[in-house]
Amino acid sequence: MGFAKPSRWLCLVLVLGSYSCEDAPEPPCRQVELDGGLDVDCSDLGLTEMPVGLDYDQVEVLDVSNNNFVDFPPELQYFTRLEKLTLSGNHLSGAIPSFLSKWDKLHTLNLSDNNYMSWATPLNASLRKLDLSKNKINTIDEAAFSGMSSLHFLDLSENRISNLPAGAFSEASSLDNLVLSRNEFSAVPDISSSSLRSLDLSSCQLLTVSPRAVAGLTALLALDLSMNQLEFLPDHFSSGTLQQLDLSYNAVSDLTDHTFSSLPHLAVLDLRGNDFRDVFPTSVFASNPFLRELRLKGNRWSCDGFNLNLFITYEYLTREPPKVADQRSLVCYSPFNVSQLSWQEAYIQTWHPSEGYDTFSMVALMIGVIIGVVLTSAVCRGLMALNRSEDPPASSNNVAGETRLSERVESVVLRIPLREDLPPTYDEALLMPRLNASFHSLPDFVDEEPLAGRFRRSRSIGDLVEPRPRGGDRRSVRRTVQISIE
Repeated sequence: MGFAKPSRWLCLVLVLGSYSCEDAPEPPCRQVELDGGLDVDCSDLGLTEMPVGLDYDQVEVLDVSNNNFVDFPPELQYFTRLEKLTLSGNHLSGAIPSFLSKWDKLHTLNLSDNNYMSWATPLNASLRKLDLSKNKINTIDEAAFSGMSSLHFLDLSENRISNLPAGAFSEASSLDNLVLSRNEFSAVPDISSSSLRSLDLSSCQLLTVSPRAVAGLTALLALDLSMNQLEFLPDHFSSGTLQQLDLSYNAVSDLTDHTFSSLPHLAVLDLRGNDFRDVFPTSVFASNPFLRELRLKGNRWSCDGFNLNLFITYEYLTREPPKVADQRSLVCYSPFNVSQLSWQEAYIQTWHPSEGYDTFSMVALMIGVIIGVVLTSAVCRGLMALNRSEDPPASSNNVAGETRLSERVESVVLRIPLREDLPPTYDEALLMPRLNASFHSLPDFVDEEPLAGRFRRSRSIGDLVEPRPRGGDRRSVRRTVQISIE
């Protein structure tokens, strides 16, 4: 329990009694000056009533959490400048005092972790944040938040609420964040609000969701349905504004082409920790052109069979910009031959087993190629050096060339045989081997039979200058026919 700062009359008494005001004990609360006001922290002191001696007119922030209050201390009515009040971790369960509605500067009230069983009293219109979490509330009156036009944040988590009136938040015209997690809903409650942007229904043991469960929330952007017992999301689950949907850690195992078809603005989808086995086709997201992030970690994907979705969906999720930030989550868990492989690797292994590869195989292949290139280069250089050493001297090039040319000529086989009694025709002459000597070296052609007591000879150009006898080598035989005319 704290001690009061002595008043003027008490100081006078103390002076007459030889005591000093400076010797009087100070209140146990921690005080900090903040922009012309005081931030007073009286938490965790085991108080049952407010300590005296506080400067009520200067306190703007007051924390009396984790004490032993069973009701609102009456001294609170003197804190006229109070903007933030924290009474969490006490034993409050009674009615809300009327003086709270007179505090026109109060914007944050924390009554969490108390013993409230129901809530029916609306508070002042200036309140922006109200925390009623960790109580025992099971009933909420339809007018509980009426007139609270400035309320932006309301936390009702960790209570015992199983049902809500449809119009419970309809008059809270500025409410944009509602936390209902860790309650006892079996289905998404029917809520109407034109301002609500974020709704948290995580850990509520939800079993079903109706297609129009959030149709009355015309400004909803984020819906958290994580850590429930949902086995599926109904087809045509509709919201014209929803951008972020959290279905993580449920028991969803299948998606259809109509599951998200009525969520045209869906941008972030969390499917972590569900029971997905088969890889879903990309047509599931055909109606979600703004989808930019998909979270899939914690599912035990099966890559069994010739599933083309392995490759197509992998490409859809990983191409730039990637929709899956952690690509290690796209890993197969079965069957054993593709376990711990990515979807892409499993597709290659299943559809094109001959094209399967790993790092070791690629390294071995590259090393083999390099060794082959080096060995081939060495052999080629050796052969080139050997050929250079066997080349004849430059002086014998002409003789060697003539020898090879004559051998080529002699090896030619005529395809058309020459006739023995007539000169070769033009076609036959074209097929004859090419001479490798000049016209002067041609042999003479001599008739074997004498004619008129002398030999007939063929003359070359040289014969015109110097006659010579015909040689005996005759390559063709031409016979002269004598014709007598009577």
